[in-house]
Amino acid sequence: MTKVLIIDDEVNLRETIAEMLSYTGYHVCLAKDGIEGLAKVVEFQPNIIICDVMMPELDGYGFVEQHKCSKQAHVPVVLLTAKVEQKDEEYGLSLGVKAYIRKPFTFKDLQEKINLYANKG
Repeated sequence: MTKVLIIDDEVNLRETIAEMLSYTGYHVCLAKDGIEGLAKVVEFQPNIIICDVMMPELDGYGFVEQHKCSKQAHVPVVLLTAKVEQKDEEYGLSLGVKAYIRKPFTFKDLQEKINLYANKG
């Protein structure tokens, strides 16, 4: 079963994504910001991380910078963002994220990215 860690400070969005993924057979773990996300990566050992960019405490970029220096750096990250600037996407990709998903997005888009990038095994 694919394990997905969702890091997002928006409670409704985080819980909606979790509910839909759980319903379709994914094992889901939630974190409210990048700091909690870093701890959950170690604890939960996900196959993929879906992370919002704009969050308090530690934002998505800060999370990725710390994640890529950790023992779990092999776990792929997909960023969720409301930002549409090309430079923001280029910066995230330069940090090593697999993809960007722009808000608003469809569940189908999210599921396709998870299936494409999740480390299965």
